[in-house]
Amino acid sequence: MNVPPRIHATTATLLTALLALGSGCASITDGTSQTVVFHLTPKEARCVVSREGSQLGIVTGRQNTVTLDKGAKDVLVQCAAPGHENATQRLVSRTQTSGVVGGFFLDLGITDMITGAMWKYPNEISIALEPSAPEPAAAAAPRDAQPGILPGVRRAGRSG
Repeated sequence: MNVPPRIHATTATLLTALLALGSGCASITDGTSQTVVFHLTPKEARCVVSREGSQLGIVTGRQNTVTLDKGAKDVLVQCAAPGHENATQRLVSRTQTSGVVGGFFLDLGITDMITGAMWKYPNEISIALEPSAPEPAAAAAPRDAQPGILPGVRRAGRSG
């Protein structure tokens, strides 16, 4: 049986459109959450991961991953370690291609915006804390010094 060429062209166009719709939706292809890997120096570092004041997780040198719900808001990472200066790093989300493409085809990107799927944070982050400056040693007082008297100054005695 011969099928008119017009039907083949319509079917091919329809299949191409469906593939474009399905592959353009970030909610379907990339999900609404992602795992971020942290490389921390020193290994004793402990970092609190938060967004808009809500704690999302804690990462350390031993447990260095956290799964985040995607979204347009930045994530704040505050790190501390003994003998090191505290550090804060901001993770900025960016739109992903699949979210933008889905916005043109499927539902104008409404689903991806609501679920946060059109956004993505960096997959890996390196944070190195700087060693703290050593505290200056307390000035040692000379052994023969008396409280309230400067070294080299003799106390005046009473005469008579």
